[in-house]
Amino acid sequence: MENHHRHHETPSRNAGYMPSPKRQKQQNSDDGQADTSLVRQSKACSNCRKLKVKCDPADDRSGVCSRCRRLSLHCLREKRLWASTDDTTLQLQLTITKLERALEDVLEKLDMPALDLYVSPDIVEPIHPPRPTRQNSEEPPNDRYNVSSEPMNSLIEATNLKGLRSELRSAKQRRKGGMRRMDSDLISEKIITWEEGENLLTLFKEKQGYHLFSANIPTESTLESIRTSSTVLFTAVILVAALHVPGKEQLHQKCYNRFLGLVSSVMFDRFHTLDDIRGLCIAAFWQPYLSWKLSGLSIRMAAELNLHHAFYEAFNEPDLTVEARRENLERARLWYLLYVLDHQSSITYGRPSVMSELRPIKDYEMLLMSEFCTSADRSLIAQVTGLVVLSRAFDHFGLEPKRAMAGDDISVLNHMRFIADIQSWKDKWTKLREAEKQQTGYSLRGIDLHYYFSNLVLNSLVLRGRSLDSICDLPASLRPSALGAVEAAHSILHHFLTSSKYREQVVGMPLYLHSMIAFAVVFLLKMSPRWHTIGITINPQERTLPLVEDVISLLRGSEAGANHIIYSMANGFQRMLRQIRRNDPTAQTATGRGSDGVSAPAGQAHWLSHQTVGHTGLDAAANNIPLDYDFGDGQMLAPTNELLANYGSPENLYQSSSQINWGFQDGELWSVGMGYDLLEPGGQGLASTDFPFQFSM
Repeated sequence: MENHHRHHETPSRNAGYMPSPKRQKQQNSDDGQADTSLVRQSKACSNCRKLKVKCDPADDRSGVCSRCRRLSLHCLREKRLWASTDDTTLQLQLTITKLERALEDVLEKLDMPALDLYVSPDIVEPIHPPRPTRQNSEEPPNDRYNVSSEPMNSLIEATNLKGLRSELRSAKQRRKGGMRRMDSDLISEKIITWEEGENLLTLFKEKQGYHLFSANIPTESTLESIRTSSTVLFTAVILVAALHVPGKEQLHQKCYNRFLGLVSSVMFDRFHTLDDIRGLCIAAFWQPYLSWKLSGLSIRMAAELNLHHAFYEAFNEPDLTVEARRENLERARLWYLLYVLDHQSSITYGRPSVMSELRPIKDYEMLLMSEFCTSADRSLIAQVTGLVVLSRAFDHFGLEPKRAMAGDDISVLNHMRFIADIQSWKDKWTKLREAEKQQTGYSLRGIDLHYYFSNLVLNSLVLRGRSLDSICDLPASLRPSALGAVEAAHSILHHFLTSSKYREQVVGMPLYLHSMIAFAVVFLLKMSPRWHTIGITINPQERTLPLVEDVISLLRGSEAGANHIIYSMANGFQRMLRQIRRNDPTAQTATGRGSDGVSAPAGQAHWLSHQTVGHTGLDAAANNIPLDYDFGDGQMLAPTNELLANYGSPENLYQSSSQINWGFQDGELWSVGMGYDLLEPGGQGLASTDFPFQFSM
């Protein structure tokens, strides 16, 4: 009635007037803008309204309906404005981020400019017209060369299924794939500040970067460019740099957890960049818990992106521009670095390698002779060719730790052939190193050290698969090689102690170089109580134990983060020395040091006094001329009386060696490979208590 009365009160000139739908819509809009803070009320709660059931309010004036109370549901009667809550704003931001990433993928698929370039309306045309290519493939199809392609290419061509091939994103249009997340990296999440990131990047370039040879991060790279290129690379650089800085243990742990999450999230990503692979390599070179797994992952990613084709394209495609040739060389260098990483891991873990000796490895001379070859390239190729010799030896003799080498003439001759190969390798690269130093002032890295380690690895094969108690039964034809292994182990420790370059860089070295120290020390400490039984007359109390003690002093005197492996190595070596001294009192009196006493770094006269012996002995052993090998009939080859003065009399040594109970071994010399396994917690060389920080995979 009230409404009816109002209609009668309306002036006659408005009678029958009805606003148009457009005007009615504007009026409703104006009413909504006049009071946006009003909350729309509904008689039924949201749960009952969805099911279209009757909503009866409860009697206690709580505002909760009887149905929601009975079912323990959250009863909502208010329908708030959509843009008025913080949760909705956050959801909107996430939606915009997803749309932005999806749009970037679409733009790249259509060869259109990057989303960041759309700042003016005149950029609307694609750089190239859309092309019907293979799905997820970087290269356009070329039917001339696809007559007999890989089976997977045929499957892609027939099905056009997405995801069958990974894609390498070009340097000009690297978009946000699984490995680029600048909006959630270490700086965006405020885990580190910009200044801290700059300092850690500078530290990495100065202390670790050159170990990557010519596949290193470019010197002109900035923190912003690395963040833009790959979140994995950025996180790996900060992770490795923080590992080497005292006081950065918590940051290292956070970076470690963040890096694991990144790697886990990109396992099945189709879009990668070269810097993604480079980041995985960096973590694999320096992180002991990730080394083996990351090396395999990075190699598979590189193979999916056809990095093994880059060498051929760089030197056999006449129509390539200079820029394209340089890009292919960058990819070839990264493939070489992956070969080094793979075969270093294979040797140290005692496991099969993934990468075979493909044509880029065999045709390395093409790169050496090219105008694009740099000094860092030559150092990288030197490592590759040296590892080729060791890989061929393991292909021949096998990787099984219980496979013992026979003492027949064929086995000995084959073994001598590999020893001669590594000697030829050293001679060749020593000449190139001298020529390089005269021309550029740059000295090729790692030639001598790799030569010593290769001799240790190759010569110790004659002892593989034999228990320590059965060393005395070693065939006479293999005993000169055993001496060569002992001399090589001494030379490795001597090299690290006498070379100022390696002494200063012992903290920043990759794990492979630390494994050299570990293998040499553990090998010598295992063998020294028993090598007199095969005619080796080196006195460990005068020559071996002082070297080990000075290595411990070197490691403990270095500054690094508490998570660094050098401290675990020092603790493990010290524990093994204590075991020797408990079982052999002459070891303590011979060196003049207590059971726990390790001389300070300044007291290094022990290893300095043996400089001539270490190198001369190894060179002679490499040529199968034992310096201090007793043939059993009283005849011994020794070039000078000076060398004889450093060796003891075999009948007076090791009176208590047969009673030594090691406790950290299982009776075989090569029970757990040769390197990283010795450094693993609970492994043969070190105990789990040596590691102050444990990481979970």
